Amino acid sequence: MSVYRKPSSDLKRAQEAEEIIPFVLGLQNYLSLDDVEFAADPPDFIFSIAGKRIGVELTDLDPKDFVKGGYLRRGKFKLWKKEAKDNPQPYQEFSWGNFSDRESLGAFNRQFDEKREKVKKWKENCPEKWLVAHVAGGSPFGEIFPAREKITPGKEEACADHKAKLIYSLFSICQKPHPFDYVILFCGQNLFPFPANGKNPHKLPFTKPEVLDRGAKASDEFLDWGGELKSFRKQLSLNEIKTGEFDPL
Repeated sequence: MSVYRKPSSDLKRAQEAEEIIPFVLGLQNYLSLDDVEFAADPPDFIFSIAGKRIGVELTDLDPKDFVKGGYLRRGKFKLWKKEAKDNPQPYQEFSWGNFSDRESLGAFNRQFDEKREKVKKWKENCPEKWLVAHVAGGSPFGEIFPAREKITPGKEEACADHKAKLIYSLFSICQKPHPFDYVILFCGQNLFPFPANGKNPHKLPFTKPEVLDRGAKASDEFLDWGGELKSFRKQLSLNEIKTGEFDPL
């Protein structure tokens, strides 16, 4: 891939190229990707798939709208990661704060609107456009991915309703008129695409209609769910490394 053979001297662009590696790996489970290049910015990247140039805009999701100074915890998280690496402990934890799904959906709606408007300034003429949203440390919506789903024993139905409501709410935002062919959330190599206008030209995996139907019927009170977002570092035992199973606490 060109972005890794010819890395950018710009620190921000180099970090974005590193950040998108899991997405590129996950995408290749479904598509044959010919190349990834830096774009003129905007957009951030050009993906080449079957001879087609696809403009890709990358963003990190915020858990709420921050009026002044942006998401300041991201800067503190970088310092925490360095300190945790320099002084490793059996278990180290970083708190991002407490947020509700309603706050996080409001932030996603705002970010989505900004990206829709930004397309007018794209310097690349791309026949296809994607918005790729990273569910990173401190980002909301991790529970829509099976690997990060949290189910409280005895409340399986309520948890399923909550997840469906969250997916339906994200889907509803992505149904607003916009220029993107796909809006794709990713967490690690796991992708959660929202194709535009009922079309799915690349046949990427999409949520089942019954999940959207369940979410549409679920109470809006589920959007008041939320909690504390955390990141952690844990020294794994040999058995945990072999089995891939571990308890963070």
